[in-house]
Amino acid sequence: MLIATYVVLAAIGVVLAIIESFLVPQRILGGVEGLSAVLAFVGNTAVGSLGGVGTRTVAGAIVPVASWFVTVGFVSLYAPGGDVVIAGKLPADPGVVVTGMAFLLVGVLAGGVALVVTVRSVKSRYTTGANAPTSMT
Repeated sequence: MLIATYVVLAAIGVVLAIIESFLVPQRILGGVEGLSAVLAFVGNTAVGSLGGVGTRTVAGAIVPVASWFVTVGFVSLYAPGGDVVIAGKLPADPGVVVTGMAFLLVGVLAGGVALVVTVRSVKSRYTTGANAPTSMT
């Protein structure tokens, strides 16, 4: 059952990465760039924290962020037609390049936040002993 949970968490990480990667050039209200970075922070923190706390394992926090990172790395590569999803150099709009780098950095940092939340939750006095979750089977 735990393996199936890890597979689902990995799939969620892949879906988040694909959606967020295509939103790198999008702007938040008022013309400020960075929608993908905001979504990466919120998404990776939420999925990583919920995965780690829900499974009560550190791997539950790492799996979605690792799959997110691998997927972002994959879509960052050049496609056969020369297309690019996350630009590394764009003279016409240099803000997109900065947003792409911020997207990668914030996504990885959000994984660190999820890891800290998981470790603190698993070692918490509240989640051990009488309050520990029990199996439903």
